[in-house]
Amino acid sequence: MKIKLYLIFFLFVQTYISNAQKAYVINDFMKGYTLYFVKQSKDSKTDEYYKLIENQTNKTVLEYGKNELSKLAISKIAKNTVFKSILEPNIRILGDVNFDGRADIIIFNNEINDDEGCYTPQATAYIFINKSNSFVLSKSISDLYYNSSCVRGGSFEIDSKNKRLITSSSGGAALHVCSYYSVSGIEAKEECTFEEDGYSPSPFSTITGKKRKDNNWISFSSLSVYEPNLDEVVAFDTKNGKGRIILFKSKSVLYYAFQQNDAYKFVSFAYPSDPEKATKAIFKFRKQDANYELEFNSGTIKYVLYETSSDFGIKIYVNGKLSDWQGTAKKGSLSKLVNSKFLNMVKEY
Repeated sequence: MKIKLYLIFFLFVQTYISNAQKAYVINDFMKGYTLYFVKQSKDSKTDEYYKLIENQTNKTVLEYGKNELSKLAISKIAKNTVFKSILEPNIRILGDVNFDGRADIIIFNNEINDDEGCYTPQATAYIFINKSNSFVLSKSISDLYYNSSCVRGGSFEIDSKNKRLITSSSGGAALHVCSYYSVSGIEAKEECTFEEDGYSPSPFSTITGKKRKDNNWISFSSLSVYEPNLDEVVAFDTKNGKGRIILFKSKSVLYYAFQQNDAYKFVSFAYPSDPEKATKAIFKFRKQDANYELEFNSGTIKYVLYETSSDFGIKIYVNGKLSDWQGTAKKGSLSKLVNSKFLNMVKEY
């Protein structure tokens, strides 16, 4: 009888241990690597351990988690599985955060941290940079990721095209904060930060902030506009690479915007800049057969948007000197103005 009870107890303990501790071998997490993953639940607490091994050299390139779990003979007790079968994994490939052509890894602490006063409690993030022969923890990029998630409406974006990291947050429906960072090795460096205030009745948002120039911070102000929200008449890029022309309408007012072709895509010139100036910001529209022109003046500078059957662009007259900025990738047409009426447009035909 004692032997039978002992056997039942032994089987119970073995079942408990089996349920409380799970180990996996994952071959499809990252090409060229094998991931060993152990998860242990005990007294309502869960501990994890990760070990990433490079297949070619059989070298451990990343270790993270509960040290005690690393002493297990993982390769003997682990089950082979595919990564997608792991429910809500705390490890994943983040992307190339330092733009060196190698994918980097993020691991989340499996416990939510509610001590930092975040808008929504977050798990601490640890970002490991792929240094070809090992993965190195980047404290600055990890902090950047965590802090961006901590604030209201926070986001973290890898801008591969411009080789920068972008964080943003929301202070309400129309107030946004954004920062841009360059990355060197495992260190992130802030290059620009600004607030975008969209509370104005204008279709443009006001930008105020600072950006780094020659290791010094300089203040700046500008305008911005979110093109997908606009009721466009015509929009195109300039062939000379200067920027983007956007002609759009909002509440019976016609607006022109020139969006700079730089890292920030701010609007450097708007006509008019707000609806209160509309009555003094007059456009003159002309039509001859299939040729269209829209003229306006800002101070002594004259602008003429033009469109023919074979060409389009904008002509700029400064002190009698003409610059013809031809367009490319056009959306819309000036022909839309033929049957349109605006508070600040007159027709001359």
